[in-house]
Amino acid sequence: MKQVAMISVLGAGLIGITGCGMLGTGVRVAKNMSHTDNVSVYVDGTAAKRDQFKQAATGYSRYNVSGQVSTSPSVRFEIGDPDKMGRVTSVIINIYQKFEADYSHQADFTIVANSNDPAAQMRPGQTYNLGALPAGFRVLDISGSTVSGVSLDPGKQYLMNLTIRADKSETAQVYFETN
Repeated sequence: MKQVAMISVLGAGLIGITGCGMLGTGVRVAKNMSHTDNVSVYVDGTAAKRDQFKQAATGYSRYNVSGQVSTSPSVRFEIGDPDKMGRVTSVIINIYQKFEADYSHQADFTIVANSNDPAAQMRPGQTYNLGALPAGFRVLDISGSTVSGVSLDPGKQYLMNLTIRADKSETAQVYFETN
């Protein structure tokens, strides 16, 4: 209820400040502010957070993990409303190292289930140690070779894409730095 009131006040304020010609912008900002995340991501037990102002202005905001994480982090994700997402058919994690001013186009690590069976995929609410995944998962390094687990370089910045392929798929881009 509080969020609806805030959206109404913001929308009215935008119309008053910008005039009716900017009504579309005000509506878009209000719509962006009303969007709630259906996926939550935790890295080494720390919740990845979004910049709500950027989310309101642009419709998207990346997730950031405050503080540093280990070189073999654990990952857990939650789905707020499973019915909104539908049938999950795969969960894929790609980890990219920062390269110059951007992130590499080649994943340093890719984590997938060995089987395409939806029942074999990573499950929400379960913590996965990427350095030592349970049987049934495969970790590929930058060359495409299977490795025993994720081992990131210390003191580097990384981007992790967590893609949940479903009837209504979602991808979370999570930025973090290793210690």
